[in-house]
Amino acid sequence: MTTSPAGNLPASLSIPLTPAVRVAYQDLYDKIQAELDGTMDVAAIEALNAWQPEVDQVLRKDELCKIASATSNLDALQKQINYTNQGLKTLRDQISSIASHFAMAADIIAAIDKVLTLVPGV
Repeated sequence: MTTSPAGNLPASLSIPLTPAVRVAYQDLYDKIQAELDGTMDVAAIEALNAWQPEVDQVLRKDELCKIASATSNLDALQKQINYTNQGLKTLRDQISSIASHFAMAADIIAAIDKVLTLVPGV
């Protein structure tokens, strides 16, 4: 499995999210959902269930920023991104430790790494 060091994160983030960053978060969300639909592994389900809603919140708050562009929405999105990305690092570590229990671990880790590479601050 490939992991990228946190030192490769970009220095700044464009809010609302750029199309590439948004696609990366959506791809991660979809891969987590696919794994949840296809696994019976309790550890995998617990780990993924903890962070899928957070990734969803990044996508939802990004939409709010696009619609309203209010400073409070921008701040909320930035806080959500920072919180979610910290958790994604933990999830990546959890997946790595239980990777033998589900087949899509490499895809999910790659999607996490793509998000973490495109989004700074973690």
